[in-house]
Amino acid sequence: MSSTYNKISEALSQKFKEIIGDEYFFSEYEIRWTYAFGGTIFRKEWIPDLILLPQTVEQVSQILKLANENKIPVTPRGSATSLSGGPMTPYKGISLDLTKMNKIIKIDIENNLVETEAGVICDDLNEELKSHGYFFPPDPGSSSVATIGGMVATNAGGIQAFKYGVTKNYVLHLEVVLPNGKIMNLGTDVLKSVSSYNLKDLFVGSEGTLGVITKIGLRIRPLPKTRKLGLFIFDNVEDLQKASIEIRKNGIIPNLLEFMDKLILEAVTDYLGGEFVDFPNGYVLLAEVDGDNTKAVDENFSVMFDIIIQNKPIFHRIAKNSEERESLILARKANLPALSRIRPTTCVEDCTIKLSDFADVIKKIEKIPESINAKNMLVATICHMEGNLHPTFLFNENDEQDVKDFEKAIDYLYKEIIIPAGGTLTGEHGIGKIKTPFLELEHGSEVVDIMRQIKELFDPNGILNPGIGKGDQRPLKKVSVQRILKNQSDKILELKCMRCGFCISTCASRINYLIEPYSPRGRLSILNGLVHGEIELNELIVDIFQACTLCGLCYVKCPAGVQTHDIFEKAREIIHKNM
Repeated sequence: MSSTYNKISEALSQKFKEIIGDEYFFSEYEIRWTYAFGGTIFRKEWIPDLILLPQTVEQVSQILKLANENKIPVTPRGSATSLSGGPMTPYKGISLDLTKMNKIIKIDIENNLVETEAGVICDDLNEELKSHGYFFPPDPGSSSVATIGGMVATNAGGIQAFKYGVTKNYVLHLEVVLPNGKIMNLGTDVLKSVSSYNLKDLFVGSEGTLGVITKIGLRIRPLPKTRKLGLFIFDNVEDLQKASIEIRKNGIIPNLLEFMDKLILEAVTDYLGGEFVDFPNGYVLLAEVDGDNTKAVDENFSVMFDIIIQNKPIFHRIAKNSEERESLILARKANLPALSRIRPTTCVEDCTIKLSDFADVIKKIEKIPESINAKNMLVATICHMEGNLHPTFLFNENDEQDVKDFEKAIDYLYKEIIIPAGGTLTGEHGIGKIKTPFLELEHGSEVVDIMRQIKELFDPNGILNPGIGKGDQRPLKKVSVQRILKNQSDKILELKCMRCGFCISTCASRINYLIEPYSPRGRLSILNGLVHGEIELNELIVDIFQACTLCGLCYVKCPAGVQTHDIFEKAREIIHKNM
């Protein structure tokens, strides 16, 4: 595998432009700058050299063939909602933005399948399927912007994974482009086939390191006709664990079984107000049963309710109708915006443990700040109760000591808690660029070596998404877990932008211009660049800010409540004075 890469010459750049077309080729520094930002890391030396937006699989094939021949790194990218740095480009090269390949090719209800291009948004697909009475069950927190290609590449899950599983359970076939440009079709259109090695599943969760996924065939399921939800609060986490295990033992399969710790409930109560003010603080278990038969759903919920009540919750609330259900679900959905208001920086991790170890692990995670003597850090945990934890670290990344404490906290989480408990580094977010240092700790050198051999088989020049630990022998070492400052309080207002990307789906200028700098997240990235002197004010930047309609939809979508439209309006005034 190549350890060094070639630079993109002007002549080679022109060849890529000929493949993709002028409209979908971007080399301007200001545009490339915004593609270095994501939900986890920013390092200015990670700015890609080119941004390419293919519209066809043939273009992807030609791009990869040319890049492979010239040893140019290529990193596939969807909406860049990754919380593990998956689409970031530490080795520069090409950022291959697949969001333009966004067609739902066919919906085949008779055969229970749908076929899409990689750039289709999860919620958009489900909106189309709803009219047919069907749905694609995996539902990550970023479903409003997450692409199907990205979900396959990371094997995304979500809050209904306890019953419905994760993305790999629904992938029937893939169209994949290998680094040499060869287009491969893996899997079949039928619901069952064992006629070959299961190569398709090798690409599910491979994070763009083996090939570029361009088309996906998915199994779909009928929408459940009815459901029943309850919210339960426990004084101690041991009782909540017992209730969850008893639900399993009795054969009840909730479509939703979610945990929130005390810090999250307190934050959500402050954030939402209303009826939540009357809730006692404690550990939350949100439990729901769904199905096609109201009587069967009621019976299953009744059994589950009795199990939970026997384990002594201090409070419960049962949704009597869809409005009450939405209100209780809102408590779960509001966790990220509620937490983001406590500290300037919110970093969500992802790991999975056995349910039998749940209470012990939760208590150890709660004590991380104390264990590492991090005085300004808070840790909150939300969990899908198949054991998939999301410890969320709250701190100030503009404070040097806070950043050091955060690094210690990540090391402590995986080395002292998750791996010793027999857990795994990631349940649904992927290894990305931030968990590479811990991969051998979980799997051992022999397994990692097999991963390396598989990587070399498909990608001998190592051009595809370099920096991800699965088979990559170029570890980024400490750099891989560092979240360098997004904005400095002495130079710019605390933007509190988590770079989650939730704002891009409804942004009129992003929809029109296609690319990252015309999104709210991109504009905030540019403001950081201007303040730090990394970008010089020019006509392109003026155009990017003038393209904003100031409609305010980005503020509505922003979990952190960043007053984006106000910031952009003020930025226009400042830009006008300085041009």
